[in-house]
Amino acid sequence: MSFYQDLSTYYDQIFPLNQTAYTFLSQYFHEGNSVLDMGAGTGNMAIALAEKGLNVTASEPEETMAESIKKKAKSKGLLLSVHTKAMEEIDKFQEYFDGILCIGNTLPHLSDLEGVEKYLQKCYIKLKPNGTIILQQVNYDRVLSKNDFSFPAIEKEDFTFLRHYEKKDEHLLFTSSLTINGETTENTIPLYPVTSHQLILILKKVGFQVVDVYRNFKGESYSTESPALVTVAKKL
Repeated sequence: MSFYQDLSTYYDQIFPLNQTAYTFLSQYFHEGNSVLDMGAGTGNMAIALAEKGLNVTASEPEETMAESIKKKAKSKGLLLSVHTKAMEEIDKFQEYFDGILCIGNTLPHLSDLEGVEKYLQKCYIKLKPNGTIILQQVNYDRVLSKNDFSFPAIEKEDFTFLRHYEKKDEHLLFTSSLTINGETTENTIPLYPVTSHQLILILKKVGFQVVDVYRNFKGESYSTESPALVTVAKKL
């Protein structure tokens, strides 16, 4: 079984619905709004927003996770559109959206700053007038300044999930390992550590008005010491 097939089985235990994030996101959208969740994982946030009455499109390139979203939506009787498009393919959606979500450290999966700019330009085009994009990622200002490459272990009765970074040139190699009954599967991917300054400059360059930058989904003020970077920007 592949790493992502293993991970999808335990994903909801590792990354359950974040109620604080749900409350934060909900304040920006109301019933009937169309929202695209890029990098939706197993769909916990997409499902919760659909239950709130939003018209949600969820895109998750890992097919096992996309299947999980479909099963959850079906079990709840929700009309949720599920796709396996990657971020670079956002322009292939025919519809336009009131909101685009890119949370859970999804944005750094793009290969470089040029890729980030191209993606955010496509997001701008895909948003309706007054549409909102919400981005959430690890705060790489802190990671890069402190060489803080560690995450706490997630240990449950039947599995252990570990994550760490290793610096390589302008990227960070991000390794995740899942140990089940003494057997470990591992996956390593390169991430581009987009800093707050870089992200804000690109958002402004492609036409967004940066509304707010936060340290977390509680809406607390951002600083370079923040564990995360949450950015909310609006299409002019």
